[in-house]
Amino acid sequence: MRPSLCCKLSVRAPSAVLGVPRVYAPRRRFFASDASAPVAAAVGELDAVHAGHHYAKIPGRELLSLEGPDALKFLQGLVTNNMPAIASGGDGLYTAFLTPQGRMLYDVFVYPVNVGENFPHPRFILDYGASDTTSLLKHLKRYILRAKIKIQPATDQFDLYHVWGKTHAAAHASNIPVGGLIKKEQRLTDIGCIDPRVPGFGYRAVVPKDQGKALYNGTNAARQSCLEFFFFHLDIGSIVSSDYSELPASEYSIRRILHGVPEGIDDIWPEQALPLECNLDYMNGVDFRKGCYVGQELTIRTYHTGVVRKRVVPVQIYKDGDAVPQELQVDRSMDLSLAPQSDIKPADGSSKRAVGKTGSSVHNVGLALMRLEQVQKCVQGEPLPLKVNGTDMLVRPFLPSWWPIEQEEGDA
Repeated sequence: MRPSLCCKLSVRAPSAVLGVPRVYAPRRRFFASDASAPVAAAVGELDAVHAGHHYAKIPGRELLSLEGPDALKFLQGLVTNNMPAIASGGDGLYTAFLTPQGRMLYDVFVYPVNVGENFPHPRFILDYGASDTTSLLKHLKRYILRAKIKIQPATDQFDLYHVWGKTHAAAHASNIPVGGLIKKEQRLTDIGCIDPRVPGFGYRAVVPKDQGKALYNGTNAARQSCLEFFFFHLDIGSIVSSDYSELPASEYSIRRILHGVPEGIDDIWPEQALPLECNLDYMNGVDFRKGCYVGQELTIRTYHTGVVRKRVVPVQIYKDGDAVPQELQVDRSMDLSLAPQSDIKPADGSSKRAVGKTGSSVHNVGLALMRLEQVQKCVQGEPLPLKVNGTDMLVRPFLPSWWPIEQEEGDA
């Protein structure tokens, strides 16, 4: 048995917990929609500030409402995940829009709107990077043609929060598949989802503002009941229990980076990055069994050939002359953040070829797209000093604890 980083890797496999890996046999592949899939152990917190029960606003994201008779079919032909899985409501899903050549455009969450007249109905909320607004709208309109859909901004109607702690832990343990209907009393909000990217990472809650009540206005008893529910639950503090505390939005970014979760254009570069390099297969962002969608050919070919030589991983940033970090830790007193897409090269000049590129960063931690051979060396205790081009900063990559580890053929 040994970790295999440049090989065939599944959509979701049992995860490792804080450095204690579980064995994964590649012959049995599970998908997000499989109720029989094993429940991966939830990740532990990597920073004391994040321990316990908390919620934080998610920064840098916008919301879009997409509705109409053809909404489901329209999105099914554009995104990497399987939209019929949420056709009847329930939790949302994580997915992406690709170029026709299979490169990443936008990483998005799609949430079914679980209230309204004649539910279920074709209305979805898209959660995407704020800097993508203009280009995403242009991309969607390019494919509308005669599709009967209506697109309008929804950011002024909702707030977006991330919640983690005991509330999401029980839901994670129940192993509810994508699209599985959850009883109202078990749902934190009517619009949102258990974040599928990392086991036990938390719950993504879409909470209506005062303007959002217009979505639920009506005269019949059912719709009035929905209105009354949201009238008393417009504040996130009234949705979660009293032992939850709010953290700054920056703590969401720190926690996301520590767990190695890419998000937005600083980590997922439009028209450059590949879905599997951005870990979409690990994060339940791709359904490899669905039919045709824009960019499918390269994605499915990469998956079945099984060779992914680069992936986004968390990195520790440190100054030239400092000791090589042995564990990933955030120091909030430091400001060593780096510009995205800066080249990372061996500090000793042994190679002029870049072995990675920086992504988002905060304080002294960040994400980077790294060649997996370099990550493998660090895992094996042979870290080579890696310097960020044009700076005096070095980075040390780490392997996320929740990544699958394969049992290769012939291993006992």
